[in-house]
This record gives sequence, C-alpha cells and structure tokens, in this order.
Amino acid sequence: MADKNLMTPSTTSLSGLLGNGITYKVPIFQRDYSWKEDNWTDLWEDIKILLDSGKDHYMGAVVLQKVGEKQFLVIDGQQRFTTLSLLALAVIKRIQDLIDSGIESDNNSERIKELRRGFLGQKDPASLHYSSKLFLNENNDPFYQRNLLQLISPQNERTLIDSDRLLWQAFSYFYNKIGELLPNANGAELATFLSKSIGDKTMFIKIEVEDELSAYTLFETLNYRGVDLTVTDLLKNYLFSLITPSDLRIAKDIWKKVATSVGIEKFPIFLRHFWISRKPLVRQEQLFKTIRSEINSNQHVFSLLNDLDKYSEIYLALQDPYSIIWQGNKERIKRIREMKLFGVKQQLPLLMVAKEKFSDQEFDKTLKVISVISFRYNVIGSRQANRMEELYNSVSQKIFNATLATAQAVFNEIKELYVSDQDFRNDFSTIELYSYGRSKKLARYVLFELENNLMQGGDRDFENDPATIEHILPENASAAWDHDFPQIIQPNYIYRLGNYTLLEDHLNRDCEVLPFDQKKPFYTRSQYEMSKDINYNEWNPTILNNRQSDLARKATSIWRISYAD
Repeated sequence: MADKNLMTPSTTSLSGLLGNGITYKVPIFQRDYSWKEDNWTDLWEDIKILLDSGKDHYMGAVVLQKVGEKQFLVIDGQQRFTTLSLLALAVIKRIQDLIDSGIESDNNSERIKELRRGFLGQKDPASLHYSSKLFLNENNDPFYQRNLLQLISPQNERTLIDSDRLLWQAFSYFYNKIGELLPNANGAELATFLSKSIGDKTMFIKIEVEDELSAYTLFETLNYRGVDLTVTDLLKNYLFSLITPSDLRIAKDIWKKVATSVGIEKFPIFLRHFWISRKPLVRQEQLFKTIRSEINSNQHVFSLLNDLDKYSEIYLALQDPYSIIWQGNKERIKRIREMKLFGVKQQLPLLMVAKEKFSDQEFDKTLKVISVISFRYNVIGSRQANRMEELYNSVSQKIFNATLATAQAVFNEIKELYVSDQDFRNDFSTIELYSYGRSKKLARYVLFELENNLMQGGDRDFENDPATIEHILPENASAAWDHDFPQIIQPNYIYRLGNYTLLEDHLNRDCEVLPFDQKKPFYTRSQYEMSKDINYNEWNPTILNNRQSDLARKATSIWRISYAD
C-alpha cells in the first residue's frame, strides 16, 4: 500500500480560496487574533504594489486540514485570512456609505450582495443575518459574527478584550486607508478594487494536510516564520480535544499558566526537554507523534499538564542564575550562570529531574560536574553536542527511575564527555577568545577564574569587577611592534588568551598602544595578580605561546572534576 502524501499543494487566488461554498474554521483553541498596525501596514503596502504593477502578488502559504465536504480547518494562515476578511468588510462599508448618501442605492445594494457572497458568506433567509465563510476561535468568533460581519460598531471599544479590539481597529484601519487611496470612488470602482484587484490578483499556495500530525511534521520540516506558534497551537488543540467538557476550563488555566511563564514561542522546546527528561530521546519533529501515541485520555492530559506546571518553574530557574529559587546559594548561582554563559542547553532535562530526585548536596555536585564538562567539552574543546544529548538522556531516565542517586554515579555514566587533561591543555593552549561581542563576556569569565586562582581563593566577579581586558600586543599596534610581531602575523596573536591580562581602566587607557617595555611599569602598578606576573624582558610569539601554555596548566586544575582522578 502506498504511503499517503504529507501535503497536497496548489496555487490559488483569494477568490478561488473563498469560492464554491467552502467554509473555514479556526480551531477552537487556536490563538486569538494578534496582528497589529505594523502587520496591517505590510499587507496594505503589498496591495498597493499589486495595484501599481497590475500583476499577481504572492501572499504566502495557507495550511488547511479538510474536515468535511466543503469545510477546512485553518492550521496556519488565520491572521491573514481574518485580516483580508476585514479588508473586504471595509470595502463593503465604503459602498454602504454611498447607499446611505442616496448614491446608486439599488446597484450598490446588489454589489454588496455579490461581494458578501463571494468573500464573506450568505444572508440567512430567516434571520436576515449574514452567515460566514470564516469562523474564528472561541474568543473572537462571537464579536466577529455579531459585530463585524453585520457592520455594527461596538458600544464601547474600551470594554472589548484585547484581540477583539485589534479586530475592530484593523477594520477601521483599512476603512480609512481605502478612503485615502480611493477618495472619490463610486460603487463600481470599489467593487472592482475588491473583486478584481484583491480577489483575483492575490495569490496563495494552498497546502492541504491530512491531519494534525501531518501539519506538525510539515511545520517542523519547513523552517519559516510563525512555525513555533503553530506547532504549539497544534499541541494544545490535540490535548484539549481529549478533555471532557467539565474539565476544560481547568485544563485551559493550567496551559495558560505554563505557556505564559515559559513563553509561547519556547513552549515546544520546553515540552521536548520535559519529555526526554524521563523518556527516550526523540527529535523535535517526532515529538507530536510520540505524544499522540502515549497521551490519549483525559487522565493522561491532566497528568502531563500538571507535570509541565510543576517542572516549568525549575526549567526556567535552570536558565536564570538570579531566580529566587537559588537565592542565597552562591555555588548554585555560580554554576547556573556559567552554563548560561557557555550557551549549552543539552543538560536541562537531566538537571530538571536531578533537582527533584537528588539531595541538595548531590544536586550541587551534579551542577559542578555538568558545568565543568560543558566548559571542557563545548567551550574549549568545541566538540559536537550530539553524543552529549544521547548520554544526558540516558542518565536523565536513570535518575528519574531512581537507579542513579549521586553526582559521582552521573559522572561515571558520562565520563567519556570529560575531555582528558592532556587534550584540554592542548585545546586551551591555542584558543582564541575575542574581546568584543558575545565572546567578550566569556573571555572575562576565563580571565577572572584564572585571576582568582592566582589569588589562592579570590572571589572577583567577572560581571561586576571593573577590570578591562588589556591586549599586551595591541589591537592597533604601532610600528614599534613590527620587529617582534610583523604585521602579517599580528591577527594570529591579538585575540589569543595568552595575549590578555586584566587591568584597571585608567591604566589600560594610558598604556594601550605603547611598546612592551613601556607597558610593564603599568602592569606592576596593577592590583591584578596576572598583570603583576608579566615580568618578561620582551614580548614575542614564543613568549606568548609559553604564557598561554602556563595558563592552560592552571586551567586544568581549575576546571576539574575530582572523580576523574
């Protein structure tokens, strides 16, 4: 049996999308309308380009899921769909203004009838209210159907929820823009603007998917704007579809709390990290399929939501050294600040479960193990992180299942990630760390750790201490340096760690571009031990290399795990 296609793409105009009696529904739990003036302006500028050129204009892709003979769910594209319907309503309101002024009343009434049929929906013969081709989510649809489709102004705009207010403001925005663009247009010109210029010339790629799983896989495969939000919506829609009506409000409250605290865009990443903290490793694009296979009841959903709520706080705290959770614990603040500085994330699932399962003492030791490994493996060694995630996942499951209970046991499981002393010294002896941009803070961290080691227990802080990074061979060296560092080789040495020292700002300014023999007195006057130790007679590539090798030996004892001995 042949595999089903992931998606069925085709190209169509806005009129084509809305024709043939097709209706579209935004899934009930999809996010609210959120476009603002910047988005409306972008769309309006697209329309003006279309008018000027007379050519078809591409408006992006819409992803739809067929759920009936002529009914689709709008999986992606609801903001554009909704906004274009508001634009159509604004044109119709302009034509209605002509009727209210007694201008071509019969002809303009017929035009409104045809435009509504083509872009918005039919009039119900019983209620005489207009039905809709588009149904929004549970929060926005009542206002959209009751007010906007009927062209009824809200009694008090300030009492509207934020998303309904945006809907009304978008309608007003396009109503005003149409008046500016076509100030004296008659009904025929306005109808042509909507039906021909917009309806026939705005082109979309229509992508039909079979189900939520196909949509999720598509979004994870294609990397374009808005993917993370849509993936989150799909997850939410699936989970809420399993909830009994009586429990739905509670589930929504928990979801909102977690999504707000973690951040809606980061929610899929958090969900994956939570999942692999206790279950086998799964790629992001396979996460939705895995969840669907294991979460299939009201009870399962609440268990998942409650655990997500429980773990979200520690997940955020593991990325925020100044979280109230760590208040007063200098060691934890130090280690979590280090891992944030190193830019590693593979450890988060492991540390989430370690925080819950381990004693405080063993958790603190585990933080150090992971931080030191991250420095040796990721920062200095620049090793690939794939193996790291595999090992961390294996350990995380063992911690969750209570088969590991100590930091040493954790280290024994992941010790292949601990770069050997010899390899670490070699890597450290040649590393460059730029003293600008994102790398500057990392360079300061390394220098201050070395300084504190020289002070035999110093506690200078790399973020708060006022020291500056002094380049012994200056970044803009004068000709006096050419003898020892010919200009052609200077770029190879300026940002080497062995060329750095810590120096007071005023001393740094005074000696910045001086020759080495004139810099030395400034180093002697410094309060920083590493500057005082620079007592060489000259400064050349050999001495720089030797100094960095010496720093590498010190670094090996600083970033060290005792279990490895």
